[in-house]
Amino acid sequence: MADQKGFALPISALVAASRRVTANGRAVAVAWELGQPVHDAQGRAVLGVCETDPELPGAALVSINGVVVAGRDDLAISTAAHELGHVIFDVPAALGTPVRRYRSVTTDPDALLDKRAAASERRANEFMGALLAPPVALHLRLLLHAHAERLRTVNAPHRGRPGSRVLASDNPTESVEGVMAALAIDFGVSERFVAVRLDRYGLVQGGVG
Repeated sequence: MADQKGFALPISALVAASRRVTANGRAVAVAWELGQPVHDAQGRAVLGVCETDPELPGAALVSINGVVVAGRDDLAISTAAHELGHVIFDVPAALGTPVRRYRSVTTDPDALLDKRAAASERRANEFMGALLAPPVALHLRLLLHAHAERLRTVNAPHRGRPGSRVLASDNPTESVEGVMAALAIDFGVSERFVAVRLDRYGLVQGGVG
């Protein structure tokens, strides 16, 4: 398999870079909590929550369930990136309301990749995907691994690196799966995450089976 340089974003780096963000002209101070159990308003365990409170103007409170994501760096960073998407897209408007806002993600990792979710959740998912596996970087690593494995590529429309080819649809399934596993390691995410992004960017002819 191709040499892996690693494009994974550590959760510590994401937190450090996002303690204060500006979105839609609103400055937001982000308070992160990563180590404690997290529950929704009904007391059910969740992967993470993003909250605003009228008593804390200008602040977003983000918690990642340290118990549920223990030993799963891919799930921890995916959840954190999803919640950061809520901070950027949903919190600025919520700061202007006199009520507490509360968004949570279930303990099912598939919720972070669900195309059927509500619009705000899909938007947070898309932000998460583009942040953790950007289209050009993912495309370049895909081609590097494909070349090392002697997989066939073709010209086809895509949303990755301009002018580059994509993976052909007739490559051996096990070889494609091996490349996806390598990409998951490269970007610090799950193999299903990689499959969703490859489909989203059109980097495999006919889509990932």
